[in-house]
Amino acid sequence: MIRAVLFDFDGTLANTLPFYVKAYDQALQKLGFKWDERKIVQNCFGKKEIDICKALGLPEKTQEFTNSYFSAVKELFKQAQLFSDTLETLEFIKNKGLKIVIITFAYRWYIDQMIKQYNLDNYLDLVISTDDVDKAKPDPEAVLEAVKILKIKPDTVLVVGDSKSDILMGNSAGSKTVLFFIKEYELFYNFKEIKKASPTFIINNLTKLKEIINKKYQIYE
Repeated sequence: MIRAVLFDFDGTLANTLPFYVKAYDQALQKLGFKWDERKIVQNCFGKKEIDICKALGLPEKTQEFTNSYFSAVKELFKQAQLFSDTLETLEFIKNKGLKIVIITFAYRWYIDQMIKQYNLDNYLDLVISTDDVDKAKPDPEAVLEAVKILKIKPDTVLVVGDSKSDILMGNSAGSKTVLFFIKEYELFYNFKEIKKASPTFIINNLTKLKEIINKKYQIYE
């Protein structure tokens, strides 16, 4: 019985990954680094700014890098859009009486800004950011915290995300997992590697969640 759907935000509900690459690129160039897109993804995605700078051998530049990166994010992400089927899918889930949660590695200030930008407040029952937990994905802490707050069990939720860490997080929590992967993501991720995390389902558009919910599970009443 499914009682909630837990979504990653970036790259799952919103088409933001290219903008992250641009933001990191701008910040890196100010430190004298010019990386291609794949190298940026491999070395920056899912990492704290301090860890990126340590890997560069420039821990003393962390604040400068962080300021440049945040400034780029705030400007670039004004152009980002939700996927075309995001609102339709959220509406469907809401109408089914299921809870909707966002679990993101992003900072609270950022996800709050995005929720406001896209008018998502009315769809969401809970938002958990990296500021709200001690351990980042793929640790299951965020999922376990969400189900604790919602007073439901981990095996009654679907965890939907676009990365290996999302799938590992959901699996570790004992939840069913849905990998959202579109062709454009071949630039950012190795699909074969993500599949090794054993997602329960793999979809290439969000509307397929309707089929998963309607055909594969009995909805909790």
